[in-house]
Amino acid sequence: MDRPLFQAAEILDMAIEIEREGLAYYTSCRAARADERVAEVFDYAAQQERDHIRTFTKMKADLDQYTVPESYPGETLSYIRSLVGKRIFEDVDAASCAAEAIEDVSEAVDQALELERRTVNLYAGLRELVRQSERDTVDEILAEEHRHIRRLLQLRHQLGASQSSEAAEQGGGDSDAD
Repeated sequence: MDRPLFQAAEILDMAIEIEREGLAYYTSCRAARADERVAEVFDYAAQQERDHIRTFTKMKADLDQYTVPESYPGETLSYIRSLVGKRIFEDVDAASCAAEAIEDVSEAVDQALELERRTVNLYAGLRELVRQSERDTVDEILAEEHRHIRRLLQLRHQLGASQSSEAAEQGGGDSDAD
């Protein structure tokens, strides 16, 4: 009995779309935020998303109709969806709108962290489905996604520290009057 095959290009299409959504999110977050620390992180993340789009587009062009064996129809798609869970954004426009609607910088960073975590899950699963020759490229992208998470965590920590010091300064002035 022949096993159905899932086109690896379909997986890369999903990855490209997720990167486009991330690019739209980071670009919109950058445009809506004046804080230079935040802007620097979102600029960096947006550039990384652009690089990943180019990488995945090249990988897709080089696939030559590579297929992934499936034991039942839809197996690979089900697997990928289970890794990603519910999509954060429906499309690129939704990603931009979500970024623009966020008023709190910490919320923007938390949303970005969730996007990166889901992306890491997808790419870890993707790694197992691409040709052996493509795995090093996926590993590099996974390492970059982990760097994104670390930078976002660092930014969240910095924002928390600056908010704590601002609160202490405001509270400190009141206690001197006592």
